[in-house]
Parts: sequence; C-alpha cells; structure tokens
Amino acid sequence: MSGPIWIPPGTHIDHAATLLVEAARASADGEAWATFNGIDIRACGSSDSAEIVRQWRAESDRQDEAYRQSPEGRAAAARSAAEVEELQERHDALVHELASIHPADHVALLDWLCRLQPCSDRVGVRVDSDTIVKVLEQAGYRANANVGPAYRPDDRENVFRYLVGQALDGLKNGPAIHPILLKFAAEWRERFEAPLPRSLGRWG
Repeated sequence: MSGPIWIPPGTHIDHAATLLVEAARASADGEAWATFNGIDIRACGSSDSAEIVRQWRAESDRQDEAYRQSPEGRAAAARSAAEVEELQERHDALVHELASIHPADHVALLDWLCRLQPCSDRVGVRVDSDTIVKVLEQAGYRANANVGPAYRPDDRENVFRYLVGQALDGLKNGPAIHPILLKFAAEWRERFEAPLPRSLGRWG
C-alpha cells in the first residue's frame, strides 16, 4: 500500500470517503488510506463509502467520549461550565444595566454592546435577545441600518448606527453579535469620540 492520499482541507467526510474508494480502485494494489481529522480511514476497490463514513463516525465518537471521561476532559468541562456561569451572570447584569443608559449616549451604548458581545457568542448562555432588541428598536435603532450606499464613513452618527445595526442583526437573526464589533467600535471611538448633549428621558 502506498502513502496516504491527500484530502483537501474543508472536505466533508462523505466526500472524503468517496475520494478514498476512487483512489483504491485506481491504485495498483487496489487499496488506499488517508487520515481524516486525526483518524485513519482505509478502503479497497469493493469498499462501500457509507460504511467508511460509519466507521469513522464511530471512532470519532469513541475518542470524544474517551476524552470527556479523562481527567483532562472532566477538567475542561468544569472550566467550560464555570465560564458559562460567569458569562450568564455578566449578561444578566448587562440587561439590567441597559435601562440606565441614555439612548443618545453613543459612547455608553457602544461600550455596552461590546461588553455584551462575548456573552452573546457563548454556547450555553441564555441571551435575552427579545428584551434587548425591543429596547433598542423602541429607541429608534434598526438592524442593518446604513448598509450599502447609505453608509457614510466620515459621519459619526451614521457609522454609530451602522455598528448598532450590525449588533442588532446578530441578536435578531443570529447566531450572535459578531466579535468584529469590538474592532470597529475601537476604531469608531478613536476617530469620533466626543461628548454628546444629553436630552431628557431614558429608554422607551
């Protein structure tokens, strides 16, 4: 048997199994093998690609379960649970804090969204998207505001509403507020930050 065949990065296991069977049929000895996500898969000319996939999934599941039951896996699970708990507490505090932020305070609102981002982007955290979206929309913000031709990069409020709109889209349509918000918000603050006059009133 010759060396392993090359499986292009990003290939799905179903397609990888098909490639493997085709390589086996084309090889001189009628056999082929490859490594897919750290697991060796093998085929001969008469192999069924579906059976190769089944065997790979079974071995992948076996390795995953072995890791979960290992000391390292149990420690990782404990760390993950603690992280989710901490982010949930942070999220809950942020939702409570939102009512105290003036809707016209661009700096404070953008900072709040940046602090919410990691909470929204963590599996296991229950994000109260409905409440957050309702509060922001009642204040006049809209998902995907100022995209395309409406975007004016030299206009402070235009860019701000674009950033809020991107965060709103992540909350409304999922899966989360994109972490690129942190970079764009930092650039916005560096370029535009200045005190804003505060009108009377709060959210709603």
